[in-house]
Amino acid sequence: MFPLPVFSQLWVSTLALLALSVSARADIIIYDLEFRAGLDGRPGIIFARLANNGARHDSLVGVDSPHARIELHTHEMQDNIMRMRRVDAFSLAPNTEFVLKSGGHHLMVFDLAHDEHKSPLHLTFRFEHAPAVRAEVSNGDSH
Repeated sequence: MFPLPVFSQLWVSTLALLALSVSARADIIIYDLEFRAGLDGRPGIIFARLANNGARHDSLVGVDSPHARIELHTHEMQDNIMRMRRVDAFSLAPNTEFVLKSGGHHLMVFDLAHDEHKSPLHLTFRFEHAPAVRAEVSNGDSH
């Protein structure tokens, strides 16, 4: 058997390793990002899938980019007309997938610099509880 000081060091090392592995696990994963730049100065649009793998409810409260202004939008039916409107957040239920798609929830891209549509768009997704998630997507990308 190990002497007590060695056993204590092993125990502390094991606990530290467990703490690091738990904190490094991402509860929210973003994938299938797709960016369509707007034509003739019109806004662009971003679609994606967000998987909340955590046991806690969360909300997407914003997306930042150094290249453009990003807004959270949704579509809703009003007086038999489909209208798009800005929203403050998207609710992410635990252990579910949230889809940003055409005709539904999506991200609008405003004020994109003239030639920025040719280089990757750097994004930071901000959440109510989870740490921010960084991603990048290029015009026409679907990955």
